[in-house]
Amino acid sequence: MYAKVNDAELYYELLGDPEDPTIISLHGGPGISDHSKGKQAFEPLTDQYSLLVYDHRGCGDSSLTPPYSNEQYAKDADALRETLELGDVVLIGGSYGGFITQEYASRFPEHLNGFVLRDTAPTSEYEENAWENARSKWPQLREMDLGVPKITWDEFSRVMEGDVNSDEEFERVFHGMAPLYAPSLEAFDEAAAEAAAEATESRNFHHETHNVMFTEAYPNMDYRDALTEIREPALVTVGRHDWITPPSASKEIADRLPDAELVIFERSGHSPNLDQQEQYLHRVREFLASIEHGGDE
Repeated sequence: MYAKVNDAELYYELLGDPEDPTIISLHGGPGISDHSKGKQAFEPLTDQYSLLVYDHRGCGDSSLTPPYSNEQYAKDADALRETLELGDVVLIGGSYGGFITQEYASRFPEHLNGFVLRDTAPTSEYEENAWENARSKWPQLREMDLGVPKITWDEFSRVMEGDVNSDEEFERVFHGMAPLYAPSLEAFDEAAAEAAAEATESRNFHHETHNVMFTEAYPNMDYRDALTEIREPALVTVGRHDWITPPSASKEIADRLPDAELVIFERSGHSPNLDQQEQYLHRVREFLASIEHGGDE
């Protein structure tokens, strides 16, 4: 379904019983990702909760309607919440969606019962860690036959720097980067390669959205001071082997938030919500139950 929000047409799906408390899942990867992974990861929660998944503007099946910024994405999330009459909500934001969740929590705390962050960072300063991790894995990535396109360091760099030339290039290079997101390159087996190929083929890639967000929004992002003022309860989660937003970034978030718990998933890469889905959902359910009962005493 589509909703007109702040002059953009946003594709969304509302799953579960609308009378149940609502979770909104915010996807990552502007121009790369869409609602599908949030749906895959969190649809089991619809036995107790209503789940809203949607595509940010400039992403997936939503309209290519500028401006693209963290502020605009947070405003869109709240406007969609209001349009669908969802009341107060819990946000689950992963990767870049975690940046938007932090933006939302600092702007619209009155509509937030709590939030879950997954594999994200409080500032763009952690990007240096991502480059170092990629460099350490690069020789092995180039040598191994992992069933994904072979990409050059220059192509990888241009994606990281927001300098992609076309949607086709964006799709191919991101497919080639997929093994980096696994718990290890060795864990990226034939099944993972097939899943990555299927996910790549089913997505709409929008390189211009990515370029804007990674040259204008991301380099200037810094939520460190704002986090200290957020009073809503938070669950901060991360995979131990996340190459792009390492556990140290999540630890800093949890340390700065007044009411937060950090959970590190030891056998996961960038997506513990899928790598260790059963354990991840169990921990999320515990957090949601603590909110419903007024928090841990």
